[in-house]
Amino acid sequence: MERSAVPLSEAVTILLRQLEMEIEKPVKSSPLAAIRAARRLEVLSAQTAYWPARDARRDADLRQVAAALGLDESGARAVLARFGRWSPYS
Repeated sequence: MERSAVPLSEAVTILLRQLEMEIEKPVKSSPLAAIRAARRLEVLSAQTAYWPARDARRDADLRQVAAALGLDESGARAVLARFGRWSPYS
């Protein structure tokens, strides 16, 4: 399914790869620093994905969303619900 996902820009892909490596560096020496960095990334994700998740729910059917995210429909529904802050059962 990942092959059918919407591609990310090269700049975003590179930044995410660099971020992953930087977050993994303190894992053994300072696991709390790694958790803090991951938590900050989690907050940033929630902030930046709120409106896109709501727009996608309104503008695309679940099959399109699933294909774009490289997920099955259940996974896509869960992602949209989490980022859009609504119940996946509604």
